[in-house]
Amino acid sequence: MLNTPSSTLRQSLKLAWPISLQSVLVTMLGMSDIMMVGHLGDTAIASVGLGNRIQFVVLIILSGLATGVGVLSAQYFGADKKGCISPVMIKTLAIGAGVLLPVVLLTFAFGDLIVGLGTTDQVIINTGKAYLWVTMPSLAFVLVVMVFENALRGLGQVKFSMMLGMIAIVINIALNFWLINGGLGIDALGVAGAAWATFFARAIHASLIVFWLYKRKHVVFPTRPIGNEFYDKAQWIHLIKLVWPMMLSFGVWSLGTFFYQLIYGRIGTQELAVMSLMAPLEGLLVAFFFGFASACSIMVGQRLGQNAFSSAWSVARGFAISAPIVTFFLGLVMWSLEFLVFMPYDNLDQDTLAVAHDIFMLITFGTCIKVFNMTASMGILRAGGDNKHCLLIDFSGMWVIGIPLTFAAAFYFALPIYWVVLITYSEEVVKSVLFVYRLKAKYWLRNLTVDMPSATSAP
Repeated sequence: MLNTPSSTLRQSLKLAWPISLQSVLVTMLGMSDIMMVGHLGDTAIASVGLGNRIQFVVLIILSGLATGVGVLSAQYFGADKKGCISPVMIKTLAIGAGVLLPVVLLTFAFGDLIVGLGTTDQVIINTGKAYLWVTMPSLAFVLVVMVFENALRGLGQVKFSMMLGMIAIVINIALNFWLINGGLGIDALGVAGAAWATFFARAIHASLIVFWLYKRKHVVFPTRPIGNEFYDKAQWIHLIKLVWPMMLSFGVWSLGTFFYQLIYGRIGTQELAVMSLMAPLEGLLVAFFFGFASACSIMVGQRLGQNAFSSAWSVARGFAISAPIVTFFLGLVMWSLEFLVFMPYDNLDQDTLAVAHDIFMLITFGTCIKVFNMTASMGILRAGGDNKHCLLIDFSGMWVIGIPLTFAAAFYFALPIYWVVLITYSEEVVKSVLFVYRLKAKYWLRNLTVDMPSATSAP
């Protein structure tokens, strides 16, 4: 398994492109809600954008939990202990349900207050609250999908998840078109139609992946009785020690992105609409390289599980150097195709579009440093369980540097939105310096399966 540079490249591409394609399609799914309510005006765009950003906070916290499954799955695969994965799945889903349930209840109880944090426009508050009431419970389906997808990725099995993701996206877009605009005996539901389309698409996606894994009696699916393994205190402690810094780190980051959105919303409705348009476009660039970061995590994790530390370092270094370089050239391509990117929004206010064009150029090239940080954090450091330092770096860059400077730029100096967004990248600069230092320290080069207690060692 320890390969030449050319075989390592082939392996990384084989793992990366299905994950990248799936991530791009999922991002486009979020864009479809924005695009397909675009003809309803700035208020509809701002409502869906703000609702999605609130969901994003919860979704990323759950993603931190699912990422922990991927890390353990990759290392168990490398250590030839695949039978240890399914007990971890049950525990992870239980933790996720415990996190999600109170969040859903709070959304129903205080939805208007939560949305009201990001805007003073009462129409946006009412519409955004209704959108959240439908879509927030559907995160239970997303939790199931993410946990099983990350376990499959740890085994290097990525194409099935990509295919299911494509099916879910087609379903969502079709339902969006139908429910937003009406037809076949259904009145036009507008923003509410986009919410219900998302709910049903997520439910179908989760059902398909569970049914397939069950029928295949797949190693990641708990088809045999778990019994006393579920109550194994040592396993619970080890799992929680691994995932809580990951969940907290992801939560700190996602809350920060939501805080940025609150700043934009408090500047004005037009600024909130612009950033609601730009967030999915920036996410598209990042999503393209999410697959490469995931491939890096899988390949590094499998090598760490084999105690092949020199090979793991070589793979990590290659990914860290190449990711931002390739991002820059992809940014050039997107910049040259700017007229196509904005084509669906031609009916929006021209002032809104003019501001959006300026922001687009900024995020196209600013994403390079974000991709490096993502690769270093998710693809390398977390693969070796270095989660507490990732948490510290994320917190320092965002909450000590980025958010205070952005807040001051928006409300103390009252700068235009372009300069406010530019200042947010101070966070990424600080984080990149800290990540480089941590990578070179090599404390993350460790085998997590050695210390993981297990009631079974079956392969």
